[in-house]
Amino acid sequence: MRKYNIFLIIVLGLTIGFSQEWSIKSQVRSRYEAVDKDFIDSTGYNQAHYLRSRIGISFKNENVSSFFQIQDMRVFGSETSTLKDGSADNLDLHQGYFKIVDFFDFPVDLKVGRFESAYGPQRLIGSVGWHNIGRSFDGAVLTYKHDMFDVDLFNYKEIDAETVEPSDDFNVRGFYANINALDGHKTQAFTIQDGERLTYGGYAKGAFSGVNYEIELAMQGGNEDDDVKFGGLMYGFNAGYKIAGINFSAGIDFISGNDTSTTDINESFNTLYATNHKYYGYMDYFLNLPNHTAGYGLQDLHFKFSGLSYNGFNLKGAYHIFNADQSDDSFGNEIDLTLVKKYSDNVKFVGGYSLFMPGKLQSDGDPINASFIYLMTIVNF
Repeated sequence: MRKYNIFLIIVLGLTIGFSQEWSIKSQVRSRYEAVDKDFIDSTGYNQAHYLRSRIGISFKNENVSSFFQIQDMRVFGSETSTLKDGSADNLDLHQGYFKIVDFFDFPVDLKVGRFESAYGPQRLIGSVGWHNIGRSFDGAVLTYKHDMFDVDLFNYKEIDAETVEPSDDFNVRGFYANINALDGHKTQAFTIQDGERLTYGGYAKGAFSGVNYEIELAMQGGNEDDDVKFGGLMYGFNAGYKIAGINFSAGIDFISGNDTSTTDINESFNTLYATNHKYYGYMDYFLNLPNHTAGYGLQDLHFKFSGLSYNGFNLKGAYHIFNADQSDDSFGNEIDLTLVKKYSDNVKFVGGYSLFMPGKLQSDGDPINASFIYLMTIVNF
């Protein structure tokens, strides 16, 4: 039944598309990974090959547009048979939405359906493009447009209860406001409510005299239960400068941990729906925060470079120093190197190597270093 519904969506999109301004875009992404993350000398690399295939159909008619995107995501060999398994267990509607511009001739856009959502630098809400599935939300966004600012009001349905009790539903709602008052500088203010938790803050990005900066601050409040309140803090600050075509940057990302001496406040900051792979090391030890730090919080002091090119190859790298907010011990240090080669207008190769040197909080005893190797091919049409 599920496959039948997806087929109808494709046919409907094509049927409507042929009478409108329409286009088709597709992507096939293959990634081989060899991962050794357990800090144990006797174990070797776990190897896997991931494949993600997407096809999207968009059409537009005056002030109305729509987009349908189907994707299949799989691990090589997971179907166990090259002949007998014809199922489509991993086939899904990744995006399917419509958008109305200047709704009823007001400076308001309306977007409804299933779609990717990425706000600011994706420290709180992101599309998680690295993941073989990626994140999509079911919901609606209302955008108010003004010369000085625009505001997205969003409501996403994460859980729709099967019962009639509305308290069983779980919604994520809030706003992101883009302020356009300063040339060359991007500023945002936001509020996100998920359940009883409220996350609010701001973001700014720009440059002064050749030095680029990025800063974000967020706090969390609300009631975790009758006796405990949320009280987390997150901030990130980065500054960079370009020398001879190479970008150098340094910064810190801070995620507060829980102070166990204050029993009425949970100071652990939750990064909600963030694209954490983008920030806290490519080995992904800190994807689910605060769980992946055991409530200690995280201080990530990092140094990065990008733009180093030779013969069509582009190299970028990062060095992370991972400490805790609520402990004097360290999680460890990580080195990430990424090499990118554009093969043609449609094909790109990406390879990477990461090395993690664990501290006391990450591994007991006398651990060895962990490492991660990948090779990815991205084909777009």
